Amino acid sequence: MKTLDYALKVTRELGLSGESSCIDRQKPLRMYIAVDGRLPGHPDHDVALLWTERHGWAIAVEDGAELTVVAHLGGAVEPPPRTVAKWVERLLGQSSSSDTVSSASHAGQVA
Repeated sequence: MKTLDYALKVTRELGLSGESSCIDRQKPLRMYIAVDGRLPGHPDHDVALLWTERHGWAIAVEDGAELTVVAHLGGAVEPPPRTVAKWVERLLGQSSSSDTVSSASHAGQVA
């Protein structure tokens, strides 16, 4: 499956094992990848990388089973895995704001 291959490439580019990730194959396709580290401004929350075939990549903070999206990558729905990894690394290392991401605020359930 093309989506599974893409998810594995992104996971590897992030230096993760993929143990804490999943793909929801129902339409629209969705991915969830747990990310090591914390986002500035959310030091007590786990971080997840989310993908949908309609909207591309977003990064979210977790509060139990609730996910709150804090930024979208924008651009192509399936950018190169290295682009995704660099974006995540920038977000994890930034102080409090950046003009390289578009912010969002909506909650969702873990798939």
